[in-house]
Amino acid sequence: MQSQEYRPTDKRIKCEVLVVGAGPAGMMAGISAARRGSNVIIIEQKDIPGKKIYATGNGRCNFTNQYYDSRVFRGEDPQFGYDAYKRFDKDALMGFMRELGVTCRDINGYIYPYNEQARSVANALLYECKRLGVDIRCSQKALDITQEKDNKINNDGGFLVTTDKEVYSCEKIIIAAGGKASPTHGSDGNLNKVIRKLGHEIILQDPALVPLRFADSSLSLLAGVRCKCRTVLVIDGSETDNESGEIIFNNDNISGIPIMQMSRYAVRALSRGSKVWLELDLVPDMGDADLKGFLETSVEKRLGIFEALGLVVNDKIAKYICDRIKDTDELIHFLKHFKVEIIGDCGFNKAQVTAGGVNVSQITKDMESKIIRRLFFAGEILDIDGTCGGYNLQWAFTSGYLAGMAASVKQ
Repeated sequence: MQSQEYRPTDKRIKCEVLVVGAGPAGMMAGISAARRGSNVIIIEQKDIPGKKIYATGNGRCNFTNQYYDSRVFRGEDPQFGYDAYKRFDKDALMGFMRELGVTCRDINGYIYPYNEQARSVANALLYECKRLGVDIRCSQKALDITQEKDNKINNDGGFLVTTDKEVYSCEKIIIAAGGKASPTHGSDGNLNKVIRKLGHEIILQDPALVPLRFADSSLSLLAGVRCKCRTVLVIDGSETDNESGEIIFNNDNISGIPIMQMSRYAVRALSRGSKVWLELDLVPDMGDADLKGFLETSVEKRLGIFEALGLVVNDKIAKYICDRIKDTDELIHFLKHFKVEIIGDCGFNKAQVTAGGVNVSQITKDMESKIIRRLFFAGEILDIDGTCGGYNLQWAFTSGYLAGMAASVKQ
């Protein structure tokens, strides 16, 4: 969409800091800047702020984790995310939440609000914005961002932000508009062209933490089956990654935390034209010899092979295997090396997060653009994404906090 021209008589709404996006990163940025005395306006294209927060952690809002190292962040430069995290870490975030009245609950290292309801986090952020006088304006879609050379607020120039309803003049701007994942909650990548026009590179954006579609339609017979297994990601014949945990078969795809964790690499490989497979060890607690002995003993006790298999795997899986394989050695191999060819993903509508975004080599440690002063970025719009476990929300809050702090500094 081309920029709309405005006459000098057009009304411009002025503020010191304008934040684009009222998700977790945007609201944290607004709070952080307002606490240091800045006049802040947040614009949000959805009808309510914080819409994506309500969907996080299946509505329970797992917002951080007790375990951290550089491997929990991903991107062209994952260390950028980890370095930022160390400046506003899990303890700082939990302290911030407690300050807002949100008591934390630790469930196996995963940190949730105590009542395990995402609305508690969203409401706490909204109340703090209201207390600080942060003006949140919803149902406004940002269409263009330009530098304002003759800005009277600051001789060095500020920004004009055009929405479908208003024109804003601001000294600093924080873009926290999200990536492309879950567009129904407000992340649709509509500002990508504008960001590129401002001189920034956007690393290819793909769905991440997303179910993977399989090639074999017969696997739909397993729809609804959950099983704990070891999952290996194989790309062009080479083992690339592996995870253990519960996977879920669906009508045309496979999901579960192990799948979601590895999906980023699978999606990227498919976009390059690579062959992608998942190799499932359906009985990870037994070696080949032990499993063979167990099944043979069970059959000798006058159990059929189906009944014997049903002692170690779901009945649907047992039937699926029995309908295809009779030889015991082949059956063991199948159980330990169940191959699933992957042909795609379930798209941004089903993705929890976006892989790719604004190249962090163009961003300072304070989330400020190295190309245009007073322009900041926060959250999923940057080329940093996390694994499952609250790391993506931590990144949103960390980057939002740092951006808001830096944007509030008088220059």
